[in-house]
Amino acid sequence: MSDDEIPEDINIHKQIWGKDANKVIYGKKTEDDEERCPICNSRIDEFGYCGCGGKLGVG
Repeated sequence: MSDDEIPEDINIHKQIWGKDANKVIYGKKTEDDEERCPICNSRIDEFGYCGCGGKLGVG
């Protein structure tokens, strides 16, 4: 196990979502600009979810 790897038994993100947090793919409007939630301004992920839990969808 590398120093930055989280042990499986305490990796809550992987237990809930099935992947490590650093493997999440975020939507992009353009090459340099990420899709952001108009409510909380956090990035919108590959499933259309953001930091506030709203499912606003991408595209």
